[in-house]
Amino acid sequence: MNFRIKLLTLLMAIGMIINSNAQEKETTRCADYYKGTYTLKKGKVREGYIFINDCKPHLFQQSLRVIDKKAYAKYKKGKRIKKKAIEKFKVKEIKAFALENGRKFRQVKYVNLASTTKIGMLPKRFLLEVAADGDITVFKKFYRTDNGIIDGPVMDSKLVGGPEHTDFMKSNFQVLIQKDKSKNPKNIRSVNIKNYFGDNDEILQKYQDGHYEFRNQLQRNASFGFNCDIPFLNALLELTNDYNNGINTELSNTTFEN
Repeated sequence: MNFRIKLLTLLMAIGMIINSNAQEKETTRCADYYKGTYTLKKGKVREGYIFINDCKPHLFQQSLRVIDKKAYAKYKKGKRIKKKAIEKFKVKEIKAFALENGRKFRQVKYVNLASTTKIGMLPKRFLLEVAADGDITVFKKFYRTDNGIIDGPVMDSKLVGGPEHTDFMKSNFQVLIQKDKSKNPKNIRSVNIKNYFGDNDEILQKYQDGHYEFRNQLQRNASFGFNCDIPFLNALLELTNDYNNGINTELSNTTFEN
C-alpha cells in the first residue's frame, strides 16, 4: 500500500469518525425515548418507551420504534440497545400513540394536492401530532430531512446543523385540518375557512371583525411552500379551541377504508 492510498484511507476514517460524532451529538440534542402508550390497529393499547427524533420527524411519522422498561433502563445508563430489543411498527399497524409529556399522535391519510406527480398525489398514511381535537381537529405535519423530496430551506437548515436546526424543525411544519372524520384532513392553506368555522355565527362574526389573529396570519405569505410556523399555529388554535369549546380533547376514533 503506497503513501497516497494510506493517506486517503486515513482521511476517510477521520471523516467517518467526525460524521459519527456529529450524528451522535444530533441524536443527543434531538432524540430520546419517551414513556407513553400506543394503540394498535385493532384497538389494543400497550405501554412502552417510544423513540422520537425531532430533527428527523419523518422517522416517527412513518414508523414507530418502541422499547420496554428493561431496555430503557439500560439505555439511560448509557448502554447500547440491541436491535432485537427494539420493536418496530409500520404506520398501518398503529392507530395512535401518546407520550407521557402530553404529545399525542394519530394515524391519518393525507393527499398532497400540491404534488406535481400522480404518485405524489396518492393518499399516504402518517402518524401526525394532534395540536387540537374535538369537532375540528388540527394536525402538525413535520418535514422530512432524508430521502425523497426535501424542501430547500429544510435542507439549508440541515446543512447548518446545531441548535438552530433543531429549532427550525420544531418551529416549521405544515398544518392539516379535519372536520368530517370520515374524510381525510386537508392542508390549512388550501381550504375555505368558512367551511370549517362558518356554521358558528358568533365565531364567524368575531373572525370577520378581526377578533382573531388568525385572520392576519392567514394573509401572511408562507416562507416557503405551504409552510406554517408557531405564531400561525397558535392563532389557529385560539380560533379552533373557541369553536370546539369544551369538546372532549381525548383522541377520538377515526376510521379509514383500506
